[in-house]
Amino acid sequence: MAYRAHMNLPHPALDYSAQRPMARWSTAQLNSSIDRWLSTNPPHLELASLALDELKHRREELSATLGFAERKLEPISWLTQARAQVLKDLCGPGAPPKTGTLGGTVYVILRDGYTAANQHYGVYVGSTRRTLEQRFAEHRTSSKAGRGLIAHGIEPLYSLFTPLGPLPKTKKKLLEWETMLNNCLAKVVPKVSGDVAF
Repeated sequence: MAYRAHMNLPHPALDYSAQRPMARWSTAQLNSSIDRWLSTNPPHLELASLALDELKHRREELSATLGFAERKLEPISWLTQARAQVLKDLCGPGAPPKTGTLGGTVYVILRDGYTAANQHYGVYVGSTRRTLEQRFAEHRTSSKAGRGLIAHGIEPLYSLFTPLGPLPKTKKKLLEWETMLNNCLAKVVPKVSGDVAF
């Protein structure tokens, strides 16, 4: 499927670092939101997958699962496990320290184009000292896109990088954090691309 080069924004009312970000939502709210999120181009696959995971926790996921199938879309099956891995490795006790002037961003972009054996989706991990909007636009439309993102990039996965908060701005330190996030996600996500320093 060809996705519009439009950047989905984070949901303003979600705590992306919470274990169950949608625990307070009613089942009806979750189902109607999934339907709405999957109807956009690009779809809000992250939000829809988080909502589906909450419904699975309640054992009430049948309607939502059918909604994905009707639109020929797959949920992000590894998202909950990847979120837990990021929180454990990079945000919990013993997380790497942030030194120097802060203001850089390490980000994660969901991409498709992979086989069912690789669970359909992978991620691209990058870093920037500019705004995420500027960098995402480059990834989707320019020669500075990053491998495969013009054709296969979908949306930022906020729950995998916003818990990190602002990061050091120097190029060297940003690359270190980009590498740490890349290596962390590679423990869970079948396909991870982006630059790594070690």
